[in-house]
Amino acid sequence: MNFENLLKENLGKENVFLNEPMSKHTSFKVGGPADFFVKIDSITSLKYVIEISKKYEIPLFILGNGSNILVRDKGIRGIVCKIEINKFEILENGEDIFVTIGSGNKNGEISHKLLNLEISGFEFASRNSRKLAEEL
Repeated sequence: MNFENLLKENLGKENVFLNEPMSKHTSFKVGGPADFFVKIDSITSLKYVIEISKKYEIPLFILGNGSNILVRDKGIRGIVCKIEINKFEILENGEDIFVTIGSGNKNGEISHKLLNLEISGFEFASRNSRKLAEEL
C-alpha cells in the first residue's frame, strides 16, 4: 500500500490532499504546494500522523490557522497537518472557572463565546468581539 492510501484509509480521503497549494491555507495567500496536506480533527488522528511520519521518516509540519506564516514557492516537503480540533468546555468549581479549548478554535469565536458568558481574561484576543456581539 502506498503512503497516500495509508493516510486516506486512516484519516478519511476527505482529509488528505496531495500537492495542496499552501496559498489556500495562509493569511497572506502565498506559498507553493505541500507534498501531503492533512486535516486533523482528533488527538487520535494527530498521534497517528506523528507515528507514521516517524516510521517512514517523512518531515512533519504542524500548521495552526495559517496566520503570520510565509511559505516559499517551492512549497513544503513532507506532511503538513492542519489542526482542526474544535472543543469548547467550561467547568465551574466554586469561584474558579476552567475553559478548555481545542487548538482548532479561532480566537474571535472563543472571545465571542466568553464575552456572551461574561467570562473575563481573554480580552487581549478579542479586538472585535464586542462589536461582533452587538451585531449578533
